[in-house]
Amino acid sequence: MKDRERWIIGCFIAASGLVLFFNLWARTLENHDYLRHAEVAREMMRSGDWVVLRLNGEIYLDKLPFFFWLISIPASLYGVVTPLIARLPSAVSAWMGVIVLFFWGKRIYRSPWAGLLSGGVLLSTYQYFSYARTARPDMVLCVLILFCLYFFYLGYEEASKKKYLFHGLSFFSMGLAVLTKGPIPLLIPLAVMAAFLIKEKQTHLFLSKEFLLGCGLLVITVLPWILLFVSRLGFDQTLTLVEENRILSRQAPFYFYFSKIWAEFLPWSLFLPVLGVFVWKNRKKIWFSRESFFLIWFILLFVGLTVIKYRASRYLLPALPPLALMIGGMGRKKIRLFLIPLSVSILIWHGVEIYWANKNLSRSPGIVLTGELRPLLGEATLYGYRLDVSTLEEINFYLDRVTPNLKRYDNLSKALEKEEGALILMQDKLYEKIQRSGNDSMIFIRGFQYKEGKLVLVSGRVDRRSLHTKPASQP
Repeated sequence: MKDRERWIIGCFIAASGLVLFFNLWARTLENHDYLRHAEVAREMMRSGDWVVLRLNGEIYLDKLPFFFWLISIPASLYGVVTPLIARLPSAVSAWMGVIVLFFWGKRIYRSPWAGLLSGGVLLSTYQYFSYARTARPDMVLCVLILFCLYFFYLGYEEASKKKYLFHGLSFFSMGLAVLTKGPIPLLIPLAVMAAFLIKEKQTHLFLSKEFLLGCGLLVITVLPWILLFVSRLGFDQTLTLVEENRILSRQAPFYFYFSKIWAEFLPWSLFLPVLGVFVWKNRKKIWFSRESFFLIWFILLFVGLTVIKYRASRYLLPALPPLALMIGGMGRKKIRLFLIPLSVSILIWHGVEIYWANKNLSRSPGIVLTGELRPLLGEATLYGYRLDVSTLEEINFYLDRVTPNLKRYDNLSKALEKEEGALILMQDKLYEKIQRSGNDSMIFIRGFQYKEGKLVLVSGRVDRRSLHTKPASQP
């Protein structure tokens, strides 16, 4: 490798890391989804249960454990889950993703500038940059799919025994993708692999030793967690949880992604018409080259997402790398022209981040609420009474505890009978209703302005007579 190439590679790795990790610690976890994922990881770390996920003390099966392991491992070393630690898996994954894209682009187009442009385009797109700085599993899943397809491609080109290593890494990445968001992500790499092998007339590779060994590695990666989960909860309860779980619920018009791609791929979506013309003019050359892999990848994924009735903009993330690679190949001889929108867009995205960091730091409802609660609680037990899920998540995360959320008046009364020193947090309207019913003698401690409403903290001293009397109208 020439010294010039080494210099380009080193500068790209360092610069992309700086872009992704700069100011990563500044923002709070003000978004409900981010806080929920951080809270699941916090409860995993505190409970020591790395098999069964829990949110607010209840079993959580919306996501699988790999992403939460990535948060909990560094959090265990540090002692607490922080906003920075919650975002690290996404940032590190995004960094690894653009580095892989650099080497893939360099390999396909035989130019380090093509690799630099491919990785730089992906890094500077709005969606990739923004999801790289969130506490969500979507970026981890996107990069695992990228790894899966990258190692498959290396294994396909490799003639030596290294093909076993590459196919093994491909299926191992596929297994980790399943442990991140379930079996549905399997469809993406498998469909791309199948379409590419059909196009290459190499379908016999599906029955090759390296593929069969890869499938075995996929099973070995996923099966232990499944067996541990079932053994912990029992088959019947596991089956019930799976049947009751409804993850895919967001529906949108069939043209949803045709409009979303322009916003999510900014600023490079402005180049999509140019890329379309370029691909059409060079369609024969592209189709009979290895670059066709990227075209197949994007078309299959985009069409598949459009056909499925459940649609969300974040599902587009795995479709961005092949677009970035094709733009990198198209613009490798005009690198200076592309560096301008690349640099400007990164500056704009960081400017937006800094704006929201400054705004949310002082206005995060959860931080403000728990900051006011903490000196009042001391070592007392805190109960929530009919609190909504997002409020409970903020209290649990920022107070570093699991707060029981009682939903029935009878359960509240029984809990308070056991612990007279307990404190209860509830909506002010509920408290007023309880007072009007005349069944309780709870003592008001303090009210808090929270989001659009008010919460009140009261002592857990109750009228013993009311415990044996069913309220006329339970609040």
